[in-house]
Amino acid sequence: MTKIKLYDNDTVIDDKDKLIGTDANGLATKNYGISELTSYISSETLSHPVILTGLIDASNDQDAADNGVPIGGVYSNSGQLFIRLV
Repeated sequence: MTKIKLYDNDTVIDDKDKLIGTDANGLATKNYGISELTSYISSETLSHPVILTGLIDASNDQDAADNGVPIGGVYSNSGQLFIRLV
């Protein structure tokens, strides 16, 4: 087996691709499918509440921009959550 850094990079990820990892229950090396890994991560992250801290309080998108919120970034205004669009 060659060193991992010598393998070609795959720039197109497919649901049928596999990753190599270690099973925590016995430390055996195993294959993990992208599809199964995606399902696992989705179930773990969506089953827990999302808590946002450190939000900029801004009155509108321009105010948010002036305070460093990037386009697509999240800010709050009087307890409501907004996404900066412009």
